[in-house]
Amino acid sequence: MNGRDVLLILAHLFRKRGGPVTVEEAVELLSFKWRFGTPSNVRRLLTVALQNDLISRDGELLSPVFLFDRQVLGPDLVGKLQDSIVVDAKFDPMH
Repeated sequence: MNGRDVLLILAHLFRKRGGPVTVEEAVELLSFKWRFGTPSNVRRLLTVALQNDLISRDGELLSPVFLFDRQVLGPDLVGKLQDSIVVDAKFDPMH
């Protein structure tokens, strides 16, 4: 998974939910509702995004640090990404 994939997944999340979301809400939506990956992989993805300053965390709230409403999402990109998220196991899942 590259940075563009992470950015597109996060853009999809924040476009659907609007502003800040809780960690649990993000995991529930990305993992269970939209089936982007397992909960542990989604938590790893959030950790990667946090470490690369794509999102910020204030307690349990995650906020975008990029202009998610301006990221171009092709109509088929989310479907392609939805197959699965694979994030390197060296990242600890976000709790």
